[in-house]
Amino acid sequence: MRKVTSIKWLIEDLSLTQTHPERVVAHVHEVDDLEYEVVWLRDDLGLAEHFMAPSGALRAITDKVSNPPRSAAQRPFPIPHVPPIPERIPA
Repeated sequence: MRKVTSIKWLIEDLSLTQTHPERVVAHVHEVDDLEYEVVWLRDDLGLAEHFMAPSGALRAITDKVSNPPRSAAQRPFPIPHVPPIPERIPA
């Protein structure tokens, strides 16, 4: 995230070169003290457009990239079977 003015930030994909047209992922603009509006420049992200801090937008994109949704074609993770705990009856 790079601060451009006192109320505007750019979120950039640093894996792309400075001249790459998709390097800037979003524009973040301060609406007021507790609201920041985000314009996402990629349609496939599906992220919120309002946050309480610029760092919220950065966290959202980082989480999205770090934890992409699993394809429905993948097998689910196995859940180990544990037998139930026998109930104790007081004597």
